[in-house]
Amino acid sequence: MALFPNVTIEQQEVIDELKRRTINDVTPKILEDENIFYRFCKARNFNIKDAETMFRKHLDWRKEYQMDTILTDYNPPEVR
Repeated sequence: MALFPNVTIEQQEVIDELKRRTINDVTPKILEDENIFYRFCKARNFNIKDAETMFRKHLDWRKEYQMDTILTDYNPPEVR
């Protein structure tokens, strides 16, 4: 059974393939969120190549702006 009710078997296979291709590059928190893989596949009409490219750019952006560690690593400047 598909996680999303209106997803065809072929579309679910694309979602699973995107997850499989990027499993080593995502954080555990992203990995547990099935919606993120669905959203990137849907945004690219379930074209796995385009969805993977877009998702990897998203991961690069998250890394560049430290989105996964900003709450734990950020030190606010001292007020004078």
